[in-house]
Amino acid sequence: MSRKTKADKTHSDEDLAGIATDFESHDFTSDELTKIKKTRSRSPSLGVAKAEVYSFRAPPNYKDRIKRRADSDDKSESQVIRDALDAYL
Repeated sequence: MSRKTKADKTHSDEDLAGIATDFESHDFTSDELTKIKKTRSRSPSLGVAKAEVYSFRAPPNYKDRIKRRADSDDKSESQVIRDALDAYL
């Protein structure tokens, strides 16, 4: 399987495994760690507004169905859910 990045690059599972191995074995400086933590703590935005997180209960089979649809459409699982809500609302 392969995954597309936001920059439209495609990575195979082998590419991703290599990236993960390099990341795990890298000795990060304190400055690098601070930068990583800052990028992970920001709230994602959709358009001009900060994205909000919603929780809801769904049947167990939704998780697999959403993942399969995301893979087949080459989208994130979140995007599949947003598209479904847009179509319904």
